[in-house]
Amino acid sequence: MRSSLNHPPLLRRLTIAGGLAAALAFGTVSAAVGGVQAQGASGASGASSADVSADAPAAKNASLTGYDREIVDQFDSANSVSHIRHLAVDIGPRLNGTPQEREGAEYIGGLLKSYGFEVTYQQWGPVSTKQVAKVTSPNADLPGGPNWQMYASASGKFTGDAGVEGRVVYAGTGQSAADFPADTAGKIVLMDYNSTASIRNTAVANAADRGASAVILAYPTGNSAPPSFTLTTSQPGIPVIGGGSAHYTWIRGLLDKGPLTLRIATNQYANPMGTNVIGIRHAVGDPTGTTAPIVMVGAHIDSVLGAPGAHDDASGNGVSLEVARVLSQYPLDKELRIGGFGGEEGGLLGARAYVNTLTAAEKARFVGEWQMDMVGTPYEPARLWALTPNGKSNFVVQEAYDAAARAGFDGLRNCRLGQSDHQAFYDVGIPSSLFIWLDYRPPAPPAVCGPTGGTYVTEPEYHKPTDTMDNISPERLQITLDVVGGAVAHNALNAVTVSATSDADQPVAGAPVRADCGSGPRDLGTTGADGRLQAVLPHATCDFTTTVEGRTATERGVSIAGDRAVKMTVDFTKPTISLTTPADGAVFTLGTAATASYRCDDNLSGVATCTGTVPDGSPLDTSAVGFHEFTVKAADNAGNVADRKATYQVVYPWQAYFPETMDGKAGSAVPIKFGLGGDRGTDVIASGYPVSRPVTCDTGKATGPAEPTSGPGNSKLGYDDGQYNYVWKTDRGWGGSCRQFELKLDDGSSHLTTIRLK
Repeated sequence: MRSSLNHPPLLRRLTIAGGLAAALAFGTVSAAVGGVQAQGASGASGASSADVSADAPAAKNASLTGYDREIVDQFDSANSVSHIRHLAVDIGPRLNGTPQEREGAEYIGGLLKSYGFEVTYQQWGPVSTKQVAKVTSPNADLPGGPNWQMYASASGKFTGDAGVEGRVVYAGTGQSAADFPADTAGKIVLMDYNSTASIRNTAVANAADRGASAVILAYPTGNSAPPSFTLTTSQPGIPVIGGGSAHYTWIRGLLDKGPLTLRIATNQYANPMGTNVIGIRHAVGDPTGTTAPIVMVGAHIDSVLGAPGAHDDASGNGVSLEVARVLSQYPLDKELRIGGFGGEEGGLLGARAYVNTLTAAEKARFVGEWQMDMVGTPYEPARLWALTPNGKSNFVVQEAYDAAARAGFDGLRNCRLGQSDHQAFYDVGIPSSLFIWLDYRPPAPPAVCGPTGGTYVTEPEYHKPTDTMDNISPERLQITLDVVGGAVAHNALNAVTVSATSDADQPVAGAPVRADCGSGPRDLGTTGADGRLQAVLPHATCDFTTTVEGRTATERGVSIAGDRAVKMTVDFTKPTISLTTPADGAVFTLGTAATASYRCDDNLSGVATCTGTVPDGSPLDTSAVGFHEFTVKAADNAGNVADRKATYQVVYPWQAYFPETMDGKAGSAVPIKFGLGGDRGTDVIASGYPVSRPVTCDTGKATGPAEPTSGPGNSKLGYDDGQYNYVWKTDRGWGGSCRQFELKLDDGSSHLTTIRLK
């Protein structure tokens, strides 16, 4: 990310930039199903699944997830880390205009070519002269290395790539002979950098007088980048370079462990050219790249002097390359562009040079540009932000929010900031946003981001030699892939609106939609209250199905070649069932002959199969007492089904040998005799019964809870001479009251009598 000017190095206010950030629509589908912008689909995703490519065969009877979920599941931050390591470690610092910036562009371009992209390298400039020293070691593993970069002073010698090599000695401030070891001749001398020119001049002159082969002036304290400086007395015979405080600490630490040899190559690149790399994957139906909507991802290649730029901004390239890898597996009707821009740190130079090559027609085709800059630091206060030059949300920001929601991430926030390559796209009217992990402080209410912006604090490694792989969080890179990569993928695919309507042309909500585009069936989600589902699909021919209440509607061979709509009509007219016998709640005496009576009708086709617990006209089952469920199911030729249920009861042939009310004496036994049409055994009484409860004598209303009748004097149920007999022993204390006796049988029937007790 480019530094903000005229502010302290750690706390900087945001810059303000004007311009237009409007989301562009590229066509709509028919009014019958509602307009869907090419870049505005919001598809539903299914549950997580293993990585599955678009052309992989589906497992038998398995269902794939929607393309949104499938693509995000394939993003792997480990691949991003590998790319970051190559850029920041194998290549090292990539100062604008240096061969390392070009090497970074070629690495990115080579990968994009392997993914099937058409790659172009853009040279632009010239830019300001660069004076750099490349520092390596033949005998030590350099921390943050192996390629250090320092400032090469024009007051010293430019060695070219041949460089000089020698053991390193430390000479403190270098102000007196006592600071220098006796064997300084032929050695590379490390000394403390001093901001006072005369002190620096003396130190270097003393080192040269003692035969030093090279001089490194490095900050001994603080957290500083390599200094740029000149000497009042030139030293044309030896390279003189400036190192950051990390270089100083690392060299001193290595010297403490033993002899250290460094190799220093100094070069001056006079008015060099900067480099961009642009990868284009043309749309299936637009191989020449003239009409298809454009979805672009960007990051910057260059880093500042001395910084390996792992986070700023090899991380952005690591993410964009992983997005390119995964999306390259899918045939797309949108044009996908991956941009690696040079010179961002010098003032967005590469990005501005690129957008200046775009024609008006080309700019109008842009769906949006997602710019990633510093997208994975472990610095704890940092959070993921979507920042725009005017502080307002736009299409690109909103799509990132939608992708975050699909991924289950609620940590994305948006506010205002320029200072990165998204500004160049914003200035020419292309919707864009900067995505960055940053300790950003939005304005306090009632201020809002648009007019006022906020402030931010950078991570300690920002623009320092310590911006190494230690400044990379794979976990946060993965979040960025899920959110930004998910948004890019969603917009690179085709927006498809699926409508489910009934045969009465009413919207069908909650209809599960599947599509098989040649790789197996996949769940796209369910329709909303309006009967519609918005999904995203690649260029393909697909079969769409939905099954609602057993009725399956299918649209086969639908060509998905751009944004479109699919309509499925579901026949919901169910057959009707007339159930006469048994009626719900009917009661039959045990063994009674009863015949089932029912019929089924389909109001549309007139034909419906009808299946009951027993066939129509057949005897009902009355062979066992209790409650029985009778079910009739109907199905028509269209696949619609209906069912109807009735519950009937089978009871014993009951005969009571006791009146509904009778008189008795408290404390005496009352015989309860009844018949059930024969000997049914002694387990005919329901569990927990008989019971008695106090009631009013005049109304029979209960005045207390029921109590079990079991106890001394109460006999067990007996059967003799065609009758059942149960002896109820009343309580002496019930005199002058009435009690209700309840006998419940295992057939579900209940029988009552009330006794007035004297």
